[in-house]
Amino acid sequence: MSKTENSFVSGIKIVFTDRDFRTIFISLFIIGLSVGGFMPYLTVWATNTLHATSFQAGFLFVPMSIIGLIVSFYLASLSDKWGKRKPFIIWALLIGTISRVPLAFTHSYTIALILLAIGGFNAFSFFFALLNDFIVKKQESKSQAGTITGTVRMAFSQGYIFGPMLGALIIDHGGYTLLFLLSGLLSLATLGWVLFALKEDSMLQTSAHASSKAPAGIPSVLMAVFVAALFIFAGDSGRSMYLPLYITDTLKQSVSIVGILFTVTSVFELVFMPLGGYFSDKIGVKRFFVIGIACQVLYFVLMSLHLPLSGLIALQVFYAFILSATMGVGMVYAQSLAPRQIGLATTAYMTAIQTSAVVSSLAMGSLVSVIPLPSTFYILAVFAVVSGVMFLFMKQKPAEEMS
Repeated sequence: MSKTENSFVSGIKIVFTDRDFRTIFISLFIIGLSVGGFMPYLTVWATNTLHATSFQAGFLFVPMSIIGLIVSFYLASLSDKWGKRKPFIIWALLIGTISRVPLAFTHSYTIALILLAIGGFNAFSFFFALLNDFIVKKQESKSQAGTITGTVRMAFSQGYIFGPMLGALIIDHGGYTLLFLLSGLLSLATLGWVLFALKEDSMLQTSAHASSKAPAGIPSVLMAVFVAALFIFAGDSGRSMYLPLYITDTLKQSVSIVGILFTVTSVFELVFMPLGGYFSDKIGVKRFFVIGIACQVLYFVLMSLHLPLSGLIALQVFYAFILSATMGVGMVYAQSLAPRQIGLATTAYMTAIQTSAVVSSLAMGSLVSVIPLPSTFYILAVFAVVSGVMFLFMKQKPAEEMS
């Protein structure tokens, strides 16, 4: 085994041999199953069960995004001051269970809207803030931060691959009632796993996270991170919303082809996530991240060229590499911009995902009926250019502030 292979494999090995990293990996896999199991079918459930209009079905995501944005920012700042993440993870998982189970029995659109808004506060960003804490704490892990983060991020992707398939199976045999009950049960199972496997003595309690070290408020650089990340994920949301229409309406392919193309991306994501993290360790987090954004620009330009199905398949493999930079390495870069506010930096980056759908729908929705659908992907390419320029001029903190 070469030195490069050995370094890459050892980074992955750390995740599965270290108790703390392994705990987070398993937790994110279960969360991926839970979220992936019901989220793709939310709008279908709203229209079929709640008799909601298409607008109302889409609007379900708006309060969820707003509540998640406001509450997550506040609690992330609080976790930085306390120097603890576990209590916030526990409460987020508990709230997730409480908000999801009643959905199995409601037939009221208003109640569903409230429950989903409450569920907007999630544990996702706190897990990755905790992951950074552990990397800082464990000296041997620092040089492989990208590989470790990419591998752990892969766990959620694995769950999200099997989640939609599991959700479809559950709906066929038990309906949406069973779907929401099992999703809540998976959230509760994650809570039980965290309580059992994540020990208090594992929590980072160093001066780097002491309240005296964590600045008050949200620094301007993190507001810039949120805006720049919003442009990145608006592109990703636009792809998720309009690629299926491109396949079915423009290329006249079946719905099953949509599932195949999205699965192709998810499967290759399992390869590129840890691999992208490894290369970011070698060439630098910022450099790799900016390369990933540049590739996102290229992807959307190519998407606008009315490609045949074979070209789309190749592009979905390419997009898996892009996700390794934007979803995995990008978060590490955001954390490096505010190393004394890791929770807030992680939340600023990750909550952009929740609100990105609003931006992409506003930007592309009105144009789809006016210009050819493939041409609307130029808008997403512009979004990626703006994001890349913004991130290019952000400066990482000195290495001593990261320890």
